[in-house]
Amino acid sequence: MRTAVRIRGLRYAYPDGTEALRGVDLTVAEGERVGLIGPNGAGKTTLLLHLNGLLRGRGEIEILGIPLRKETLGEVRRRVGLLFQDPDAQLFMPRVFDDVAFGPLNLGLDGEEVRRRVAEALRAVGMEGAADRAPHRLSFGERKRVALATILSMRPEILALDEPTGNLDPRGRREFMDLIRGLGATVIIATHDLELVLELCERAVLMDRGKIIADGPAQEILANPDLMYPHGLEVPPSLRKSQRPL
Repeated sequence: MRTAVRIRGLRYAYPDGTEALRGVDLTVAEGERVGLIGPNGAGKTTLLLHLNGLLRGRGEIEILGIPLRKETLGEVRRRVGLLFQDPDAQLFMPRVFDDVAFGPLNLGLDGEEVRRRVAEALRAVGMEGAADRAPHRLSFGERKRVALATILSMRPEILALDEPTGNLDPRGRREFMDLIRGLGATVIIATHDLELVLELCERAVLMDRGKIIADGPAQEILANPDLMYPHGLEVPPSLRKSQRPL
């Protein structure tokens, strides 16, 4: 199986000197769905931002065999789609169509292909009737969908999703999870939604204070109180029920 992401010795400190990543090693195979879990400040979002070069630390990163460097940045960003936690950080055009078309246009695609990709991406997220609407007039959940469409229109091979179900109501959360489940890409999800990880990810990576603490089958890691509690997490309710004595 081809390696989608390979990270070796990744370190990153913010301008104030705070160490956000302290020697991270991580390999993700093509087609895997991996959940990044950990308390606030663990380094999850910082790690995602390195996957397409929005942040540049010290260490080695390869995306589908391509070393991440200044000269390969454009190629890497075509292969990695990054979904921000706040959709308003991703939507800045007057119409939904323009936001979703922005990436394909910057690839130099012709108008017909751009329109095809926009229609395909909006259909994939259930927003096909919203092309002419203003993003700021959409609900939060609808903006989340459109933000995902802006990524899908680029046809990335790897999706890096930061808190994709954050601030969604229960119905919106379920619908967004169904969207993620149907995507045929390598998916890395940074989230506090541990039930989402159980449902969607076969593998979990527990981070704390910029380091990887544990990496393995999601069910095993999330069910282990000796791993979860010392790092500010709790065993999800569905697993706590299964652990109750008869």
